[in-house]
Amino acid sequence: MRGPSPPKTARENPLSSSARPSHPKVGITEVARHAGVSPGTVSNVLNRPERVASATRRRVEAAIAELDYVRNSSGSSLRSGRSSSVGLLVLDVTNPFFTEVSRGVEDEAVTQGLAVVLLNSAEARDRQRRNIRLLAEQRAAGAVVMPVDDDLSDLLWLRRQGTAWVALDRGDVGEDVGCSVSVDNLAGGLIAGRHLIGLGHEQVTFLAGPFSIEQVRQRHEGLRTAFAEAGMDPGGAVRVVERPLLNPEQGEQAVDAVLAGGPRQRPSAVLCANDQLALGLMKGLGRRGLRVPDDLSVMGYDDVDFADLIHPGLTTVAQPKYRLGRAAMRLLNSELDHPEHHVHERILFTPELVVRGSTAVHRTG
Repeated sequence: MRGPSPPKTARENPLSSSARPSHPKVGITEVARHAGVSPGTVSNVLNRPERVASATRRRVEAAIAELDYVRNSSGSSLRSGRSSSVGLLVLDVTNPFFTEVSRGVEDEAVTQGLAVVLLNSAEARDRQRRNIRLLAEQRAAGAVVMPVDDDLSDLLWLRRQGTAWVALDRGDVGEDVGCSVSVDNLAGGLIAGRHLIGLGHEQVTFLAGPFSIEQVRQRHEGLRTAFAEAGMDPGGAVRVVERPLLNPEQGEQAVDAVLAGGPRQRPSAVLCANDQLALGLMKGLGRRGLRVPDDLSVMGYDDVDFADLIHPGLTTVAQPKYRLGRAAMRLLNSELDHPEHHVHERILFTPELVVRGSTAVHRTG
């Protein structure tokens, strides 16, 4: 009769976690012993390599590689009071607009040896507050934040905790309060309105997100200004459909409101507060059998990646997304490197009109 089978070894079952050999974490002491130097010398190699003779430095670096040593950044963060990470808090991580912004922030952060932690407020104040408190608790070196509304109390609280920040896409932050990087949304709404007016559109719906968001308000104001300068009454020419969020689902659900009043009263064009809303609206219109731009011209805002991939391509107002992120992180780096001499700055970019196939000349009759 056969006895019980012996337990499988790591070779027989490489996926078994219990079969893997357990190695204790290697610390500076073990690296120093392996290299034949003091722990202080290892610390200098890690933090101040210029203080260590090249031969000794190479010996320590070889020991680090052989022992697969990973430095404990959290420990050094506790000692210095500052971590090597910065937070990036955006309104909606699903929005492709923030992909390019994030790339700009990270490309600039890496030049200073900083890591970027991406956080999402989901356009909700309570989530913004929780994430900002988390950044303070983790002793983040700083933060780039896109606030959910006009209330900057969360950011002011963060600065009182000793964490520097830059407001992203908010042009109304005073230089006495903090740094900001934004795009001229009034100008963006204005050039969008001029484009639609130039195509003969006299009745335009502005499909908006919450008006508590500064960018939404300013784009609407720019659109109204375009009609005013053309000698038309903005109150009669511009109708607003407001949605609670700036995503494709909200755009699709807005179709009934956009088309309200029947063919004679509905607008000939829609300016959406962002490309996400425009994408959803175009999908909803297509399901109703309406064609863009033959039945309704649709215009977006942001110029995200998909804008020229859909059919017809989306006419939109382009924002310099990558440059926006990079500039924000550059300002934050300036404050982190020279806090005692830093002077808050406000950087304002100019948007550009990108004309594609989703807008066309309005034909009456």
